[in-house]
Amino acid sequence: MSAITLSCTDTVDGLLVPERIAIDSLAPVSPIAVQPQTVSARLFRPDRSGPVAAMVILSSSAGIQRHRELFYAARLVRAGIAACVVDSFGPRGVRSTVADQSLVTAFQMECDAHAALRYLQRDRGIDRARIGIMGVSKGGVTAVNSALAVRRHWRGVEETFALHVAICPGCVAQHRDPATTGAPMFFMLAEYDDYTPAHYALAYAARMRAAGSSDVRIKIYKAHHGWESVGPLYHIPLAQNYSDCPNLIEDDGRHFVAAAGRAMTEAEYRLWVREAGLLRLGAHAGGGTVALRERAADDLVAFLRGRAFN
Repeated sequence: MSAITLSCTDTVDGLLVPERIAIDSLAPVSPIAVQPQTVSARLFRPDRSGPVAAMVILSSSAGIQRHRELFYAARLVRAGIAACVVDSFGPRGVRSTVADQSLVTAFQMECDAHAALRYLQRDRGIDRARIGIMGVSKGGVTAVNSALAVRRHWRGVEETFALHVAICPGCVAQHRDPATTGAPMFFMLAEYDDYTPAHYALAYAARMRAAGSSDVRIKIYKAHHGWESVGPLYHIPLAQNYSDCPNLIEDDGRHFVAAAGRAMTEAEYRLWVREAGLLRLGAHAGGGTVALRERAADDLVAFLRGRAFN
């Protein structure tokens, strides 16, 4: 598992991060190789006596953005919830994975998130029983994956998040075994999303419920991907778009691709999608409004408060 450094180099709405702490964790037991890595995070605490609930926030493919990850962090802090924004990209020398999703994998981000969880569980100012995870797009994939029971075995750790919030997650790749840890999950989806289409997440949520997950909530907004970007809808021409090639992830980490009729490693899958002409380039994002972004943030806080995150 990755090491994580919590830094005090930024502010959100004037809220200063007060500490710099380094943590080293064990490498995961997994069919997917992950190299040890020190990553950074910004921990924002609410101005109230602890212990308080906390959310670990993972970034989208665009990396940490003030109008997205730091916006949600500020909203959480105002609601009395600590926010730990993890940077999985910068320490690995990556600015964005939009044009190449293999630069930082979802499993690397998952390991970073669990390193953050372990740190927060040892923090006396944080309630170890009330630590959740959330993210937008690629970060949303991490939030979903961290709930899957099979991936818990891959990580080789017992710690689990208390709840999961996935905003426009990419669910074109789904585990064949969708059983989760049972923690509550909130899918926040965009009706007009052509980057990470909502119908895949809806199908995944249904499969999770059928496998025994009783608290899976869904809300669909009349919006496009990345609604946190206030302003006109824009096109991302180089965005790798895998939405034309659904697949099932086996317990051994291979992807079973129905269109190919066989299972393959993730690297083989990415190559096959290219060669088969199923990898599209381009997607739309943005087009959000202040009202929409605030409404979604209110829904997030309401979900957390409904599960004692207040």
